[in-house]
Amino acid sequence: MKRDPVSAALRALAAAATRPHEIATLALVRDSLSHRSNHVVGRAARAAREADLTALAPDLIAAFPRFLEDPVRRDPGCVAKTEIVRALLAFDHAASDVFLRGATHVQREPAFGPPIDTAPELRATSAMALVVTGHPAALTICVGLLVDPEPVARAGGIRGLTASGRPDVALVLRLLALRGDDDPGVLAEAFAGLLALSADDPVAFVVERLVSEDRDVARAAAMALGEVRRPEAVVALRARLPGEDRPDVRHTIILALATSRDDAAFDALLDLVTRGSAPDSKAAVEALRLYAHDEALQRRVHAALDARHPAPPPATPRRALPPTPRSPAGRRRLKADPSR
Repeated sequence: MKRDPVSAALRALAAAATRPHEIATLALVRDSLSHRSNHVVGRAARAAREADLTALAPDLIAAFPRFLEDPVRRDPGCVAKTEIVRALLAFDHAASDVFLRGATHVQREPAFGPPIDTAPELRATSAMALVVTGHPAALTICVGLLVDPEPVARAGGIRGLTASGRPDVALVLRLLALRGDDDPGVLAEAFAGLLALSADDPVAFVVERLVSEDRDVARAAAMALGEVRRPEAVVALRARLPGEDRPDVRHTIILALATSRDDAAFDALLDLVTRGSAPDSKAAVEALRLYAHDEALQRRVHAALDARHPAPPPATPRRALPPTPRSPAGRRRLKADPSR
């Protein structure tokens, strides 16, 4: 059977990942970054990131440009390019040329129907890397991504603006929130950025959107209020839940209460497990599974479920019935037939 060099290289990298601090691992990852396969290069870049092999930053930078040449053939799915940028971002390495090229790269690939762009995550990650490394064009590029056709790239632009920490960015995010977006995830990022950066009272602004007739806006507001982890945001979510009759929005509010990591929110969810409707109880249990590692909380969930479905009382033992007396005729027949 013919040996597959790509599979062999991937297996070697997977094995090396279990020995991240050995010199042989560094050498293998460095050699793998020059492999012709984009999957091998992508796995090597990931190994470098996970093992914090910052000495490989020059090798990562050198590997990037060749995947921009004939990119659909050499790097379908932008696998190698995206992992290289992720590694350089993790190293906080100012690879400006890589990040600038990645932030503007569009890669349309054949698909069933119209071609699809496989580079939005690359653009988003590159923009974040420009912000983190303090490039002067970072905010301009992030603002440009706000009108990107792909929601992943738009959300990445918002995250980059939020990561800048500049309060004046909140005005851009407020405008975006007011204008709206077709994707709830993008709106949620805008609300979250506003909650993080605005000097005004952003919670009130987002709470107003929680009651929007547009369910996508309401869900995005709920997600952001859960992630901000402020007591007043939890109060708003708890207050809205009883009056919310749209199942998908109710489910999002329940999930947002769980992501808030607030004790009062946990108490509310456990009460739903015990006393809420069947769909709410199920949603609350699923939301609290986010904390499967928290044994104390999971015990409380099981106790709430037991309270909802108490064990049936033990069955009362049946009293034995007295034997039915036989009639005189029956007794005579038994005597007449000794085999009985």
